[in-house]
Amino acid sequence: MVGDKLHLGIDRLYYFLGRIAMLLVMVFAVTFFGPESSWIRPIGLGITIAATVLDVMRLRNIGVSQWLVFLRFVPYAGLLLSIGLQSAQTDWADSKRLDRPGLAILATHAAIVGLVVYLMYRSGLNLAILGIPFQ
Repeated sequence: MVGDKLHLGIDRLYYFLGRIAMLLVMVFAVTFFGPESSWIRPIGLGITIAATVLDVMRLRNIGVSQWLVFLRFVPYAGLLLSIGLQSAQTDWADSKRLDRPGLAILATHAAIVGLVVYLMYRSGLNLAILGIPFQ
């Protein structure tokens, strides 16, 4: 508890570790059961529900509307939401500024997204992002 506010939800570290745990569970399930198994769909649904709950808890922690969780189901907006949830510190809504670790996380994500776009451009495959062809 900082000041008079009780920080509900989870902070950056536990949000990140929760996302990694869900990724590992899905990789294990696909490896163990196989991608065509009938177990993959219920496991995927469970992970989607757990990820949505995790996002709501993180939104509560940074102090913004929990309705923003529905952005995770919109193409490209879900990526931006995930980057924002990983970058923002507890009670971000009070200052609307990222702290130094948040800026480092944001820069790392921007570099990774930029690298992926560059590799798509250089691959020579017929790919497109937001209708922009990469050939």
